[in-house]
Amino acid sequence: MEKQCNRCGHVMHLYLRKLVYMNHTQIEHVPMYWCCYCGHHELVEQIKEELKQCLQRLHTEKGTKAISFAEHSIFTRMMLKTCAQKPCFTVDEWLDLYLLAKSLGDKQWLRQVLVSLREVARSKCE
Repeated sequence: MEKQCNRCGHVMHLYLRKLVYMNHTQIEHVPMYWCCYCGHHELVEQIKEELKQCLQRLHTEKGTKAISFAEHSIFTRMMLKTCAQKPCFTVDEWLDLYLLAKSLGDKQWLRQVLVSLREVARSKCE
């Protein structure tokens, strides 16, 4: 997934980043866009509300710890699954990815999801 950088106009790439919350909690696997040209970071719009809710829960808990944002976000779980060599999604999960790619306007990702969805549909019919 890619988008145009609001600061310099170059392409921003999606990656999973570790955030540190209030100097004592590490949150792994937070989806962010990053511009390698100017260094600008930006949260993925679709996870902002989930991250906000996660931070509110963490604020009430005490102690140092590390968590994975994938425990709180379906989007992040699906990204982690996609990073595996052979993603094994259900048809519903592929359709969710299709809707996400379509809402983001990412035509390349949309094509990849459609190819995978067709493969899953073919394997179910055989």
